[in-house]
Amino acid sequence: MYENPTREKIMLLLKKRGAMSIDDISKELNITSMGIRQHLLSLEKKDLIDYVAKRQGIGRPAFFYKLTDKADDLFPKEYREFVITAFKDIEKNEGRDKIDEIFKWRKNRLLKDMKDVLSVKKTFREKVYGFKDILESKGYLVEFNATNKHYTLKQYNCPIYKLAAEFKEACRYELQMYKDLLGRVVSREQCISEGDPSCTYIIPKNNSK
Repeated sequence: MYENPTREKIMLLLKKRGAMSIDDISKELNITSMGIRQHLLSLEKKDLIDYVAKRQGIGRPAFFYKLTDKADDLFPKEYREFVITAFKDIEKNEGRDKIDEIFKWRKNRLLKDMKDVLSVKKTFREKVYGFKDILESKGYLVEFNATNKHYTLKQYNCPIYKLAAEFKEACRYELQMYKDLLGRVVSREQCISEGDPSCTYIIPKNNSK
């Protein structure tokens, strides 16, 4: 889960116990308070922990450390398997067309939201970089490059890649959404659900469709 075994132990402890003080963590892991403090500082810089101040009687408040939502996402969850199973049940009971309909609904909803955000952008360049900002705000790890003729967008993570590996409609409608949003003949050269390291899109700068 984490590259440092001590920090992983701290995160596992906070996951099980909830908010804890430095002294409590130190006693539980048999590590000096100074050592725990250094590890907590590193985790805090990565936005994996946060702290709250609690007053306990007279004197200065004590600080209790807890996991952030970002850290919680590092722990395995059954959500993905549940969603995949649910989609398979829908396909079995209502047919493949229903799956297509669900992804189409998703595409239209996301498209509307993004169009609203980008409506203030005046130039195509502003719209493209605004689109990049939207993806990053949603937690995508994005790399963006420009040439004289096109932009290259690489997404290194996909929140629904396991679902997309089972149901290709997800990728098809995502590509269509990008085309509709940007008004360009966007093409996809790589896809995470196909085993590639990124979803790579080519976005032409000209206005041809």
